[in-house]
Amino acid sequence: MGDEAMFARRADHGARILVVDDEPLARRSVRAMLERGFYKVETAGNGQEALEAFGTWKPDLILLDIQMPDMDGLEVCRRIRGMPGGALLPIIFLTGDERPDIHSLAFQVKGDDFLRKPVMQGELIVRIRSLMRLKRLQAEIQEERDSLLDLQAQREQLFHFIVHDLKNPLTTLQVGLELLEDRDDTAPAAQTQLRRLRDTARGMGRMIQNILDIGRAEQLGLELRKTRIPLESWIPLLLKELEAQARSRGHAISWDCPAGLEIEADQEFLRRLLLNLVENALKYSPTGSHTSVEARPSKRGIRLSVRDQGQGIPEPMRERIFEKFVRLEETGTGPRSGSGLGLAFCQLVAEAHDGRIWVEDNPTGGSIFVVELPAP
Repeated sequence: MGDEAMFARRADHGARILVVDDEPLARRSVRAMLERGFYKVETAGNGQEALEAFGTWKPDLILLDIQMPDMDGLEVCRRIRGMPGGALLPIIFLTGDERPDIHSLAFQVKGDDFLRKPVMQGELIVRIRSLMRLKRLQAEIQEERDSLLDLQAQREQLFHFIVHDLKNPLTTLQVGLELLEDRDDTAPAAQTQLRRLRDTARGMGRMIQNILDIGRAEQLGLELRKTRIPLESWIPLLLKELEAQARSRGHAISWDCPAGLEIEADQEFLRRLLLNLVENALKYSPTGSHTSVEARPSKRGIRLSVRDQGQGIPEPMRERIFEKFVRLEETGTGPRSGSGLGLAFCQLVAEAHDGRIWVEDNPTGGSIFVVELPAP
C-alpha cells in the first residue's frame, strides 16, 4: 500500500497548517514533511506575518517557533488565543530553546503541545493527528451542546407563550366569578360554589405567575422591591385571602407574631411565598386540621414558619421537594413524586432575599416549613 493511499483515509487529510519560523531552512524542512503527509501548508517568517496569516488563511493547526525577533512565539500564541476562532485552535511549539522553564512558559500561554528541534516526521505527524482528532471531537461536542441549548430555549419560549396566553382568559374568568358572587340574587348554595371556583381560579393564577417568575429568575434573577413590612398587621391580612378555602375544607388557621416585629422584603413575592406554603398545608392536611403561621426573631434575622398536620415529608425528599416539578401527593401507597412549582418558587424568593427555606418534622404530626430572612 502506498503512502498516498494510507494518508488519504485519515480524517486530517488536507488540513491547513501554518508553519511559523524565522529560519527559512527550518520552514522549508517542516513544509516538506507536511506536504509528504498530504497537508496544505502556508508559512510565516515572523510573529506579525503569523497573525496576519491566521486572520486571512484560517489554518486548522499552527506549528510555532518560540525564538523569533520582535515578537516571540509565546506572544504570538497569547495573541491568537485572544482572537476570534483562536481559543481552541491546536498550537504546537517547535523550538530549540534550551531554557529549563520553557515547557512551563509554553503551556502558560495555552500551547497544546511541545516538540524540540530537530523534529522527526513520524513524531510530528502523530502529534498533529492527535490534536486534529481532539479538535474535531471538541467541535462535535460544542455543536451538540449548541443544538441542545437551542432546543431548550425554543421549548421554554413556547412554554412561556402558552402560559402568557392563559393569563388573559383566566383573569376574565376571575372577574366574572367575583361579579356573580357579589350579586344579591345569587342563592347561598350557588355562592358557595362560586367561592370554590374563585379560589381555584386564584390558585391557577398564582401557579401561572410562579411559572413566569421561575423562568425569568433562571435567566435574569428576581428583581426585588424591598419595603419594611410590619408582620403583626400584615400576616392576618394575608391569611384572610385563604379564609374561605380553609372553611370549605374544615380547616382552622391561626397566626402568632410579637408586637413590633418588622421584616424588609419584597412584599408581593413574600406574600406569594407564604400563600404557597399555607395552601400546601390546607391541601395536604386532613379535614379538621389546624395550620399555624408564626413569625419570630432569630440569630440570623426573622424566621417565618408554617406548621401543618399533614402526612409529613420523608427525610430523603426534604431537599428534592424544592426542585421544579417535584411534589408530594397522598396516595394509597404513601407519598410519591408528582409535578409542582410552588415550593421551587418559594426557594427562589428566599434565596433572592439572601435567606433560606427548609422543612422539618412537626412534633404533633405533619411538617414545619421554615423561611429565614435577614433582619432589616
